[in-house]
Amino acid sequence: MHRLYHLKRELAAIALVSAALPWGAMASDQEAIYPQRPVALVIGYPPGGGADTLARLLSRYVGEALGQKIVIQYKPGAGGNVGAEYVARATPDGYTVFLGSRPNTIHKTMYGTMNYDFARDLVPVGLVARVPFVMVSGSHSSISSVQDMVSLARTYPGALSCASSGVGTTSHLLCELLQQEAGIDLQHVPYSGGAQALTDVIGGRIDIYIATVSEALPHIQASRLRPLAAMSTSRIPAMPYVPTIDEAGVSELSGLELGGWSGLVVPVGTPGHVVEKLNRSINAALMDPALQGAMGQHGFAMPLQPNMPMAFKELIAEETDRWNRILQMRNIKPLH
Repeated sequence: MHRLYHLKRELAAIALVSAALPWGAMASDQEAIYPQRPVALVIGYPPGGGADTLARLLSRYVGEALGQKIVIQYKPGAGGNVGAEYVARATPDGYTVFLGSRPNTIHKTMYGTMNYDFARDLVPVGLVARVPFVMVSGSHSSISSVQDMVSLARTYPGALSCASSGVGTTSHLLCELLQQEAGIDLQHVPYSGGAQALTDVIGGRIDIYIATVSEALPHIQASRLRPLAAMSTSRIPAMPYVPTIDEAGVSELSGLELGGWSGLVVPVGTPGHVVEKLNRSINAALMDPALQGAMGQHGFAMPLQPNMPMAFKELIAEETDRWNRILQMRNIKPLH
């Protein structure tokens, strides 16, 4: 009986030690193991646009920091929400990551039939870029300034066209905000991506487009597009000669920071150590001067620090509230 009692105590002690001591080691081992194979980076837009440019940069530099190859997968549609829904349904193991952006925060208003919830089904990892926008017209257009555009729109309501890369995308939201604040009426023309919208603006079939700097910059430099205003409170380093929306004389938009953002999210249920390692890899990559230079050349800006999952979660909540209210004010109906 005495020996049995001591044996039980010894077994209990071993169990306690096994439960306590290996826990940190186990987590450390798991973190060391991940990732063992390539990671899929899903974007919700077709190749050739700003999201594709950013994804290609991330796949190289974040992949190096993560110690594994990152492979880009394209799942375009519904303002990027087809890709988001695809990732929300993926196995939560850190091997399927989504490049999220503002349009994902309004999917309930714009795409009520989609079977996912961006805030509930996906976990924020960290921001990867701030995305400045620029209003452009074709180089041969009679619109040479924002004031020209506003004056024409007030004289001929509904006559001017404003392209977007799709219903519910940031370019669409900014077009709606411009109309709301400036008291003008533009004809919104949605495309299936930024590349198609730019083609028609350059060709003179569309009057204006509020594009990401990354997609518009090569055409501005080649004199195919005329930049009217940077949609920001400060000039954009990649094109310092372009006035801000304040400087362009649209007082109704004075002081508004209208840039977009991009960040990585993973399916809910993804282990915490995987989220942490992905976040550290993002921030390590963003510290690389080579990536900073490449992003600057393409018109992207660094996210603010500290760049942690909780701060990204708060941004998503703020963006969801802000832009859904604008859609309601503009009486934008859901797509079915």
